[in-house]
Amino acid sequence: MTRKVSVLIALVLGFYMTGFAQDNSGLAINSKPKDMWEVGLNVGHSIVTGDVDWDSSYGVGLHLRKALDYVFSIRLDAAYHNPKGAEEEDRRGQDGMKYGFTNWQPEYDTRFIGGDISLVASLNQLKIGKKNKINPYFFAGAGVTSLTVTAIDGSNEVDVEERIAFDDDWGTSAYLTGGAGIAFKVGKKFSIGIEHKVIAVMGRADDLLDAAELNTRGGAETSSRDLLNYTNVRLNFALGKDEEKALPLWWASPLDMVAEDLAEVKARPIFDITDSDNDGVVDMFDQETNTAAGAPVDTRGVALDSDGDGVADYMDKEPYSPPGYKVDNNGVADIPAPDILSEDDVNKIVDAKLKNFKVPTPAAPRMDWFLPMVNFDNNRYSIKGSEYGKLHQLATVLQQHPGMRVVASGFTDATASNCYNDVLSYNRAQATIDYMVSKYGIGRDRFILNYGGENNLLDPSQGRSLANRRVEFKVATVESEMGKPDCGVGSAGKGGSGYTGNKESGY
Repeated sequence: MTRKVSVLIALVLGFYMTGFAQDNSGLAINSKPKDMWEVGLNVGHSIVTGDVDWDSSYGVGLHLRKALDYVFSIRLDAAYHNPKGAEEEDRRGQDGMKYGFTNWQPEYDTRFIGGDISLVASLNQLKIGKKNKINPYFFAGAGVTSLTVTAIDGSNEVDVEERIAFDDDWGTSAYLTGGAGIAFKVGKKFSIGIEHKVIAVMGRADDLLDAAELNTRGGAETSSRDLLNYTNVRLNFALGKDEEKALPLWWASPLDMVAEDLAEVKARPIFDITDSDNDGVVDMFDQETNTAAGAPVDTRGVALDSDGDGVADYMDKEPYSPPGYKVDNNGVADIPAPDILSEDDVNKIVDAKLKNFKVPTPAAPRMDWFLPMVNFDNNRYSIKGSEYGKLHQLATVLQQHPGMRVVASGFTDATASNCYNDVLSYNRAQATIDYMVSKYGIGRDRFILNYGGENNLLDPSQGRSLANRRVEFKVATVESEMGKPDCGVGSAGKGGSGYTGNKESGY
């Protein structure tokens, strides 16, 4: 029996040390999955043992626990205990004679508030390969407590603080803790445990949980450590989503995943490479295991029927029959003779169509032209060299259509006053008309001058814009000539080699 236990412990430790192994190819093998945290609360019986006569008291607490591996875990505990009782040792001696009594047995009321961290070792991993429903464990750790101890003597009023130099508000002391317990799995994420925990306070407070230090008959105080014992019931809850994390590892086994993988492999069907009809598709995947010898097949092992006429290619005398026609037993399509029209039939059809046909009267020519647009430099109405080609195109159209009249509309950007911009746009339209008359000899009466100033911006920005500094041309319809603006600005912009206009007013 001892040998079996040793082997099982060795297996557990082996899995613990190889939680993350790696083979020569660099493949990571993770035998320690992500697991859930455990949170719980506890309540139970709390007493002080030692040189005391204890009374039944209570304690409560909370804990948080996380697995380090399948055996070991870390647990954080916070607890409150209120043990009560009376001192049982005889206090005769020098102090007894001093205060006029021979047997001092005070009552005590202790309040213990503490927090500790413990290393917990689970023992159920000795049952590797079985579903763990019971989890026996033991633990050891250390913590810090805040003690408040009150001493009461019903028959004598004794200054206990002066006698033993003990303060009711003792302050903070360290302590060691240890114990054992057993948990029972009730639900998938819930368990109930029974545990006994022993707490040993360090320092002088080790014998003061009962409000008195042991005193011998000779008056010398001796050490008799008071221990806090806590027997409690614990309600434990696992935290986490089932699809993301496993249960806390002390409920699992390091061989669970190995066993599941082996079971899955054993459940797989045995691969059989038998190919009964020798068509190249094994019987496990062949949907037609008796295909004729030599017949071409698809990936499912079914004889090919390229034209889908129901006759396999190896028997089809026409393996690519045109779709939509009936086929005979040999796969040949029954295509009726085509109904071909003769030349006389065609002539009769054409004559019937042309009998009532009337040639439409041509519509009057439209004069919708796309004419070029000329752009100008900032605050100028002189024509740039880059725009001469556009005006040449306009002149060509006017020369080819002597009856056409054109509207020239000038515009500016929005960087100056409205009056200034109206005068500048007028000057730009006038400059293009003068150029067309002087350069190409086109009559002035064929042009209608209009201006729009900063209205009708092509570029909506309020700053300088080349797109907005322009003269547009369109075929005239009912437009009339606009005179020079009379708004208080005599001249605007630069034309030719001279400069006119006011810089400060904008362009």
